[in-house]
Amino acid sequence: MKGQDESIGKYRFSEDITEGDQRVQISNIYILGNKKTKDRIILREMSLKKGTSAFLNEIEKSIESDKINIVNTNLFNSVSIEILKETDNTINLFIKVNERWYFWPAPLIEIADRNLMDWLVNRDGDANRFNYGLRLNHLNVGGQNRILKINGKIGFETNLYFNYSIPFIDNSQKNGLGFTYSYSELYNVAFVTKDHISQFFNANEKNKNATLVAIEYTYRPSFYNFHRVKLNYQNSEVSDTIISLNPNYHFNGEKQQQYFGLSYSFTSDHRNNKRFATKGHIFMLDIEKIGLGNQNNFNRFSVGLKFNNYYAFSKDFFLANGILGLHTSPSNQPYYNYEGIGYEEILVRGFELDLIEGSSFLLQKNSIRKKIFDHSKDIGNLIPLSQFVQFRMAAYFKFFADFAWVDNYPNYEISNRLTNQLLYSFGVGLDLVAMYDMVLRLEYSHNSENERNFALNIKADL
Repeated sequence: MKGQDESIGKYRFSEDITEGDQRVQISNIYILGNKKTKDRIILREMSLKKGTSAFLNEIEKSIESDKINIVNTNLFNSVSIEILKETDNTINLFIKVNERWYFWPAPLIEIADRNLMDWLVNRDGDANRFNYGLRLNHLNVGGQNRILKINGKIGFETNLYFNYSIPFIDNSQKNGLGFTYSYSELYNVAFVTKDHISQFFNANEKNKNATLVAIEYTYRPSFYNFHRVKLNYQNSEVSDTIISLNPNYHFNGEKQQQYFGLSYSFTSDHRNNKRFATKGHIFMLDIEKIGLGNQNNFNRFSVGLKFNNYYAFSKDFFLANGILGLHTSPSNQPYYNYEGIGYEEILVRGFELDLIEGSSFLLQKNSIRKKIFDHSKDIGNLIPLSQFVQFRMAAYFKFFADFAWVDNYPNYEISNRLTNQLLYSFGVGLDLVAMYDMVLRLEYSHNSENERNFALNIKADL
């Protein structure tokens, strides 16, 4: 139902409708600006439908939540929904979207380490620890919100990655499928963690190859709830040298580890922005069993939980807090399958340099943010593409405090300085949010080890 500009003139906008308790019916829905995206992808995110009958103030409330749902598809830079009066008892909805740039063929340059500070401090900013390649990402294939990612890289690690995600395969737009393939070859292998820093063996010959194949079924019965079931196959094979350095790399001195895994995850996502939320909440449950039909007597069962809350207060103050935990059984695992704190958002701010591994962990994070500014500027005269016409920059000053506990793996004294004790940190920071919701974090912290740290990170941490 793509709208026509000329059809708007005979209607009146919502400013002309003053009776909030008036009952009206939606006669039609018009959509403009979706040059690529199909109408049904947008309408899937709306509680309001053609024929909906409700009080006007109820429709206005639904419009706000529907706008958030459409924005959270990550398909659009901006979304507006206006009410247009047709008769005394009927209205029309006028939706205008500005689409993002969906196809990103671009060079790939990335650091091979856990985060920027790990590379700068623990690895002395070694320029040889980079991966280079090509990234081909299409984030809206066929205008149906299908995602295709093909990445190839060489350098510190050689990897070919393919993923194709189909959010909806049926007319009800509730069932979807995803496919993943990854193959890696490594000359440089992290074979053990010593005092919470990964130790690498570097050689001129291949020391490891790994393969992952996965198929995922998704079920989205409502706007906010997602169910995922994934079946995957993984194979890892390392050289004799790696096994001699760490016989527990694959358990029992095995050069190869291969297994099938089955996992289920549930997500209930009510955030106003998936990349930098200021309102709402998200709950996630992950259950995984790996080692089905294994040949190495290897198995692991894990349960993970995550719950984040976001609150907006007056005068541009925002509170974010969250809790994240993981439990694995049995606690004795091969090194290749170790879990822990130190990757991306699973991080105690102030401990960016430390990889804290353990069979179970609990992480609690808190941030109080104050918005300093949030400006958008029309740069259409510089970049004549509608997808980049608005350049946004926002800044938030914050106070934060994090707490964590990690249970060490059995007999893993080589890296136990920070396990089996309460870890905490507090500090101040600045979050910079740019167009396409890109986030840059600058943070200064003091932690329970009486260390003071400055960290620069990319991507929101909570």
